Amino acid sequence: MYEVIDIIKDNQLFNNISKAEIRQILKCGKARVEEYKDNQIVFQKDDNVKKLGIILEGQFNLVSWKFNGTRAIVTTLEQNDLFGEALAFSSSKEAPYDLVSSGNSKALILPYSVFFTMCREVCNFHKILINNMLSILADKIVLLNNKMHILNTETLRGRIAMYLLTLHKKNNSVIFDMTMKRQELADFLNVKRPSLSRELSKMQQENIIEVQRSTVKIIDMDTLKELAD
Repeated sequence: MYEVIDIIKDNQLFNNISKAEIRQILKCGKARVEEYKDNQIVFQKDDNVKKLGIILEGQFNLVSWKFNGTRAIVTTLEQNDLFGEALAFSSSKEAPYDLVSSGNSKALILPYSVFFTMCREVCNFHKILINNMLSILADKIVLLNNKMHILNTETLRGRIAMYLLTLHKKNNSVIFDMTMKRQELADFLNVKRPSLSRELSKMQQENIIEVQRSTVKIIDMDTLKELAD
């Protein structure tokens, strides 16, 4: 189980904590590795969640369901991303969304008690662990604000432009992979998949972008930025 340390050691949760200390945290926190099949529900809205997860393999989607039965993907989580962290210090432990695996996936599970009942052996970095978590929660607020900024864009083309520019900034390259499948991206942008595919095709025909499966190349950066404004 401790072989996962090489995957999670760069996670923000373990900033300024050594690999030996991470091992002790996993031991004292009674961490475990869990495997999930494609489209398996990890937890559902209103479930009482008492655990934090770190993705080791695959992807997970945070999903919100509308009253008409359609779903919207709040965000897609990948390797070394956290889930359940928003509830760790909340007075309520009820999940606001569904968490669903996308493909076969693995996650390291840590009970929330890891933040409150650490043994004396790890007390020296217990405070660091808590401070790291608070930084993560603050960053999540910024991330959600960015998504709201995307969804507040009036046109679908503008939303696509905002999303692509976000990936461009994250990868520091005009060529990058879209992390979501086409249906997942449609759910994320709150549109129908055919509408999304049609708009991407138009943007490609106009030489704004080039799309090859999941890979995107920005050809006309100035136009893309104008669309995002």
